[in-house]
Amino acid sequence: MESVIPGLHASAPEVLPFATSLQIRAFLLQRERGNLLIYAAPAVEADAEAIEALGGISRQYLNHWHEASFGCERTAKTFGAALLCNEKDAPLVGAKCKVDQAFSERASLDDDFELVPIPGHTEGATAYLWDSGEHRCLFTRRHDLPQRRRVDCRDARGLERP
Repeated sequence: MESVIPGLHASAPEVLPFATSLQIRAFLLQRERGNLLIYAAPAVEADAEAIEALGGISRQYLNHWHEASFGCERTAKTFGAALLCNEKDAPLVGAKCKVDQAFSERASLDDDFELVPIPGHTEGATAYLWDSGEHRCLFTRRHDLPQRRRVDCRDARGLERP
């Protein structure tokens, strides 16, 4: 996994099989109260040893139901991670993976991680806002960017909590 900023690690970018101009990644958030995996990507399985060295995964959060095609069952089996997604996408996710918990509205986990529903790409699409203590990173997933463009969350400032 590539270290992006302290406590944030990214899987290798992988081309989407149905849209070869687009890439996907998953992100590991290192947290004292349990590491979180944001999104799903096939590279997560290949990064298992590195992820275990970083403390493993306690929970995996999907942005939308299409991600259920990218190995969430393997992630659950390999790391014992609970899978969470928006309840509006849960039936479609559940057709491919075991959903451990579904949520329906904006919520917080501990004092550093927020779930922010953003219906659009799918009815249950959800963004995640993580506060590392030094940086705030907003994970929105569904952005169509050219392959070589890098998105840097170090500049995600000014996102105030309601």
